[in-house]
Amino acid sequence: MTYKILVVDDEKTLRHFLRLHLQANGYQVIEAADGREAMSLISRNRFDVALVDLRLTDMDGLEVMRHLRHHEPHTSVIILTGHATVNSAVEALRQGAHDYLLKPCNTAELLTSVADAIARQPASPEPQVNGPEIIEIGELKVNKASRQVTRAGEMINLTPTEFDILTTLMTQPDTAIDSITLVKIVRGYEATEADARAIARVHVHRLRHKLEFDPAKPQYLITVAGGRYLLRSH
Repeated sequence: MTYKILVVDDEKTLRHFLRLHLQANGYQVIEAADGREAMSLISRNRFDVALVDLRLTDMDGLEVMRHLRHHEPHTSVIILTGHATVNSAVEALRQGAHDYLLKPCNTAELLTSVADAIARQPASPEPQVNGPEIIEIGELKVNKASRQVTRAGEMINLTPTEFDILTTLMTQPDTAIDSITLVKIVRGYEATEADARAIARVHVHRLRHKLEFDPAKPQYLITVAGGRYLLRSH
């Protein structure tokens, strides 16, 4: 099956970059240079994933996302954003976006996010993680009900996948979980070992940069030999 991706961005060079890498991985790609063109394409096509820039020449990217959510709710939306609009990207997550990517896009993160969005589409339940609604380890605190994470009282904004990975690891502290099991728990499907390691590596890398004071010397998220990860409790 060939999945169809919509790329909405007013930067021609970036659209070209995204199209080349997505097509090289077997995706069908259709481009739109602004919001109006995107909405016209949405009315005539069914897309599996839409990559939408937050700052378009004619409208806010959130408007395109809301249009998709209303007319094509099955389409997963990945927001493209610069550092200046990260807060807006986080708001997009709250409104139902699957993920956001910082521009210029990292190829591995791009492909991981798109594959993850597609794999998540068959309606699957939220990960069933036993234990209390609030988990605290060191300065980290997770509220599973509100899906909020804080470190030393400071709010940390995570994507849905990052939150699920962190919650899974915090529920089983000091226990090394392999990448295949981790991806299966948080996404509901069993990936190959190579794919699972790639998916887990990208998300853990991003988690470290959000959670750790020094990502190069992590205090919490520890990599264990064999593509496994654990949340250290002390």
